[in-house]
Amino acid sequence: MSDDERVRETNDRFYAAMNALDIEEMDKVWFDDAEAICVHPGREAILGYESIRESWMMIFSATDSMMIASTGEVITVAGDVAWVVCLETISIMTEEGLAAAAAQATNIFRRRGAGWRMVVHHASPVPLTPQDEWPDVIN
Repeated sequence: MSDDERVRETNDRFYAAMNALDIEEMDKVWFDDAEAICVHPGREAILGYESIRESWMMIFSATDSMMIASTGEVITVAGDVAWVVCLETISIMTEEGLAAAAAQATNIFRRRGAGWRMVVHHASPVPLTPQDEWPDVIN
């Protein structure tokens, strides 16, 4: 399996862990490191995997159903570091009903032995409308 394929597999496992609301699977994806960073959409950076893990546990406990689809993945591998840029489409069932959002994400991975572990997840909210429907704001 190529490095690109291994990185894609780890990225896919990250989204599968979110969709399954499975903290043990999330543990297998992340580097358990004080230098790990996570930025959930619209939130401040969370530093260190212990705090990141707590944030996932809070997210998982706040919903019975969450679906996050990752699309348009662009994978870059540079030595022992790799990153994936993708669009996330997020659907969450809350007490008020179905909520939907989109985020642009960058996931950074570091090689660990023959595999890869996430060290950074940064997701920024984006409108649910396609970019070509946005008004011209920059000349």
